[in-house]
Amino acid sequence: MSNLLTIGRSGLRAFSRSMEAVSHNIANAENPDYVRRTVQMSDATVSSSLNPAYKAQSGLNGVKISQTVRASDEFIEAQVRQSGAARIRAETQLTWMERLETNLDNAGSNVGSRLNTFFSRAEEVAAAPFDNSLKLTLLSELDAVVDAFRRTAGNMTLTAQQVSQGATQEVDTLNAALENLNKINLDITRTMEGTDAHAGLLDARDAMLATITEKLNATITLAPNGTASLTYGGEQLAAVNFFANVAVASNTDGSLALQVNGVAVAVPSEGSLAGLSRAGATAQGRLDDLTALAQQFVTDINTWQANGRTLAGAPGAPLLSMPGGISTLTVTTTDIAQLAVAAADGTPNGNLLNIPDLRTTDGVETKWNNFMAGFATNLSALRSESNAATALDEGARRRRDAISGVDLDREAGDLIRLQQAYEASARVIQVARETMQSILNVF
Repeated sequence: MSNLLTIGRSGLRAFSRSMEAVSHNIANAENPDYVRRTVQMSDATVSSSLNPAYKAQSGLNGVKISQTVRASDEFIEAQVRQSGAARIRAETQLTWMERLETNLDNAGSNVGSRLNTFFSRAEEVAAAPFDNSLKLTLLSELDAVVDAFRRTAGNMTLTAQQVSQGATQEVDTLNAALENLNKINLDITRTMEGTDAHAGLLDARDAMLATITEKLNATITLAPNGTASLTYGGEQLAAVNFFANVAVASNTDGSLALQVNGVAVAVPSEGSLAGLSRAGATAQGRLDDLTALAQQFVTDINTWQANGRTLAGAPGAPLLSMPGGISTLTVTTTDIAQLAVAAADGTPNGNLLNIPDLRTTDGVETKWNNFMAGFATNLSALRSESNAATALDEGARRRRDAISGVDLDREAGDLIRLQQAYEASARVIQVARETMQSILNVF
């Protein structure tokens, strides 16, 4: 009779604990860092002998709670971290490339459109070289080209600086995550495995690992007790009672330079820091290309001016100056009398007729169009890469959620099943009580 009471009591405890686990699953259905849990039970039968001379006796004690089990697959988790790092890298790079595209467009008043207007205005002046209003407009259009160069370069420089600032913020988040992972590792070593507290720490560990791998593609090693150690570039990032400090700086080419505890390491191939490094290098490279175009424009216009004469017969003086970067690019005169519109032989519009020669395949305008076409091609390829990375990551996350995610329909079914099992255990106790009462009533 006592066996029946023990069996019923163990069932009540086990199924009550199981229903608590289901309740936790339902409560955390929308928590992305939560992994579904179940309570694992085992046979509680005890076999022993009070006297070696007698046969061992078996006591039927029902079931016992073995441990709380997380529905997690480490291989799929690793795949999700890998696909997530690739997606973050592509998305980060794409975000900054689209910002560079906005910089180059300059709200529709980009360098290409201003060059086209300038050269078109020069052709109009060639048809009426004595029209002062047209010549004044030509100088105004030249100033507009200079302003477009300066605005574009200023915006691109600001974008490059923002990339660097973004990298600093990402590294600060990374260092905080490494410190938190160290604390979680220490708590894991102090917590009994198979408990609810241990399962919660493993959820927190996975959340920190996801944050870290979204920054850079570190190598992760998990110990049997659940603690995690990370390395990157041959340097230890985190372990039990250890976490490193990561620092970042910008190279002259715009890419990032990383250090782990003062030791230089390579730029990540995946993660947000990889995307920022590539975006920074692209921004600096396009800024260098823009500077080269601006310098060629200065050379072309000043050479054209030097080959002509003003209407007064004086040699053409330089119209543009750029002693340093694009920020120093200026128009040197606002006097239309300084325009060398005439040819050396005195033809009033002779030099203006040479303006179309500056629009050849080696001209600034053509090079700008080629520059923009190449940038657009690269941006389109990056969008396709980002879409592919997103699709792969979503597929990996669906596979993980099929195992680790909380399905409310399944939880509802489990709750009904466990409730019935709980009622059955209570019924066992009730039957034992009624049986004992019937026996006592005999006397």
